[in-house]
Amino acid sequence: MSEPVPSSRTGPAGPAGILWGRAVSWAFYDFANTIYSALVVSFAVALHVKRYTGVEKYTYLTIGLSLLASGLLLPFAGEVADRTGRPRRYLGWLTLLTCACCAAMAFADGAWLILALFFVANFSYNSSLTFYDSLLPTLGPPERLGTVSGLGVGLGYAGVAFALPIGWGVLRTCENLPPRRELAPLFALAGVLFLLFSLPLFLYVPEKPATKRTRPGAPVFRLAYSRVLTTLRLLPRHKPLLLFLLGNFFMVDSLNTGIVAAAPYMVHVFGLPHREAMLWLIPFSLGAGVLGVLGGRLVDAFGPRRIMLLAGFCVMAALVLGALAGSFALFIVAFVLLGGFGLANIWVAGRRLLLELVPPGQVGKYFGLYNVGHKLSMIGPVAFGLLADLKIPSIPAGGYRLGLLCQIPLLVVGLLLIRAVRTDDD
Repeated sequence: MSEPVPSSRTGPAGPAGILWGRAVSWAFYDFANTIYSALVVSFAVALHVKRYTGVEKYTYLTIGLSLLASGLLLPFAGEVADRTGRPRRYLGWLTLLTCACCAAMAFADGAWLILALFFVANFSYNSSLTFYDSLLPTLGPPERLGTVSGLGVGLGYAGVAFALPIGWGVLRTCENLPPRRELAPLFALAGVLFLLFSLPLFLYVPEKPATKRTRPGAPVFRLAYSRVLTTLRLLPRHKPLLLFLLGNFFMVDSLNTGIVAAAPYMVHVFGLPHREAMLWLIPFSLGAGVLGVLGGRLVDAFGPRRIMLLAGFCVMAALVLGALAGSFALFIVAFVLLGGFGLANIWVAGRRLLLELVPPGQVGKYFGLYNVGHKLSMIGPVAFGLLADLKIPSIPAGGYRLGLLCQIPLLVVGLLLIRAVRTDDD
C-alpha cells in the first residue's frame, strides 16, 4: 500500500510552496535519464552501429520504430497511472529494463543484436516518461510547477555534463580496443549511472494517489484502452488542448532529430574525432541546463505559450545556421546558445502549458497523450537518417546538411498551431 501523500500546498517552503526535498528527488530522475540520452542516443549508438554497417539508416530506423512503439503505449500508461496510483512502480520496472539492455549492449557483437537491444532500451526509456511526468503534481501547487519542471530540465542537462567527461575518460582508457569495440564501454557506463541517479526518486517521492481508482480485480488495461478511445473521440471538443498536442507533436519532431544527430553531424560534417565531439556536448549541456532553469522562471513570469514559441524560433534558427555553417565555430555557437535554449524550454514550457489545459484529475492521461507527441514524432529522425547517406555532388556531407533543413517545415507547422492555443491567461 502506498504511503499517504500530504497536500502539495504545505511543506518546507510553507503554505502554497514547492516541496523542495521531494522536487529535487524527482528532478534527479531527469539527471539520470538524460545521461542515457546523451551517452547512448546522442553519441554512441549511431557511431557504434556505423562501424558495423557503414551507413546511418539502420540506426535511425530503429530509433523511429522504438519511438513509434512507445508512442502507441503511452496513452494507456497515462490511464494506468491515474487509475492505479502506482506510477512509481511501473517507472521502476521500465528503468531497470533500460539499464539492463544498456549493459548487454556493451558485450553484444553484431549490428542486429546491438540494434535489437537498443530498440528495447529506447522503447522502455521513452515509455517510462509518462509515469515520471504524472508524479509532477505531487511536488507543489500548479502555479509553481513551471519552476519544478525547469529544475528537472536543468538537472537533466547537468547530468549530461557530469557524464560526458566520465565517458571521455572511459574512451581514453579504452583507446587500444579494436575500432568496433571502442565505444562499447559507454553503454555499460550509461546503464550504471542511469540506475544510480534514479534512486532518489524511488526512495523519496511517494506514489501519486489514484484519482479514478478501479475496484480490486478490475481489468485496468482493458479499461484504460476504452478510456483512451473515448478521450480521443472527445478531444476535438477541447480545441486548445487539441491544438497544443498537435503543435507539440511537430515541434518535438525537430528536437528528437537534434538529440540523435548532434554527434554524428560533428563527426561526419566537420571531421571531429569521436572524443572531441563528445567534449563539445558538454558546453551544450551546461548551457541548456542554465537556460532550462531560466526558462522555468520565464514560464512562470510570462506564461508557457509565449516561452514555447520563443524556444521554437530558437530551434529553427539553430537548424538553419547549423545546416548552412561553413565553419565549426558558427555551428557550435548556434548549437550551444540557440539550440540549448530551444531544446530545454520546449520541454519546460510544454509541461506547464499542458497542466494549464488539462481537466482536474486527468493529468496522467493527458501526459500520456503529450508524450505520444514526443514518441510518434519520428518523422524527423528517420528522414535525417535516410538523407544523411545521400551523396550530393560538390557539397561535402551534403546529405547531413539536407537532413537538418528538412526539419524546418514541420517546425513551422508546430509553431503555427501553438500560436493558436488560447488559455485563461491570454
